[in-house]
Amino acid sequence: MSKNLARYGSFAALVVIVFTLLIFSWLAIEVSFPAFEATSGLLSTRLIPLEPFNGIAARVSRFLWEHRALDLTGQAFVIVAAIVCCLALLKSEEAED
Repeated sequence: MSKNLARYGSFAALVVIVFTLLIFSWLAIEVSFPAFEATSGLLSTRLIPLEPFNGIAARVSRFLWEHRALDLTGQAFVIVAAIVCCLALLKSEEAED
């Protein structure tokens, strides 16, 4: 049984993946999704006012450039956390006594 499973397992997995992709592509073509119907026409009222938020990107950019230490501290934390996680993945497993 395990010899047949080893021989035909990858082929069966490939067939299942291709079949699943065919089903999902058929569904994407045949079924209309109403997810973006609200954005297709012009909205009569705006949910978020645009006027107060005109200069927000420039203000955030200026804040990050003026307070560079905050940005660098966050980046350093992310890099140190990534290093610690990589080292934890590479740690050798010891037998428990």
